[in-house]
Amino acid sequence: MIPDRFATQRLSVSDWRPEIADQRLRRTLEVDLTKVLTPAVLKPLPPSMQLEGQLEGVTAWIDARHAESDVLLVRQQQDNQLIGLMILARSPDAMDSLTIHIGYLFAESAWGFGYATELLNGFVAACSFDQTLRLVAGVEHDNPASARVLQKTGFMLLPEQSSESTEMYFRDIV
Repeated sequence: MIPDRFATQRLSVSDWRPEIADQRLRRTLEVDLTKVLTPAVLKPLPPSMQLEGQLEGVTAWIDARHAESDVLLVRQQQDNQLIGLMILARSPDAMDSLTIHIGYLFAESAWGFGYATELLNGFVAACSFDQTLRLVAGVEHDNPASARVLQKTGFMLLPEQSSESTEMYFRDIV
């Protein structure tokens, strides 16, 4: 089962569906995301995931992500501040396995504190399946810090799916 809620030593992670379904909570989330989804944070993402405008753009961005994937909110346990997102896009890979394309992004203020490593390790620990789960993640060549995070958390390079601009990594959970 893919977890919709888990915690690590410093992070509280939960599905965003309850918050985007409640208009008051959604409005607060939209404001919080304007602080997280800065141009520097979104730069490595594909054009379809870029923001058009501020608050209005965040509203459309939430709707687009909700339509195509599962999204988990990443908050600091100490103050419940939103510091990032984990994006999970499911796709059947084979009869006996499930493939999830995994992505994460953190507010610039959270960079360099080991949150991404903690998030991925916590996610893997919270997963439970009766079949093989393959996690796949792509990293642009100019983002070596993210590639190191994937390597530290047990992901291996998929050279046959990598390109000149993007390295693809995978990790199987059995």
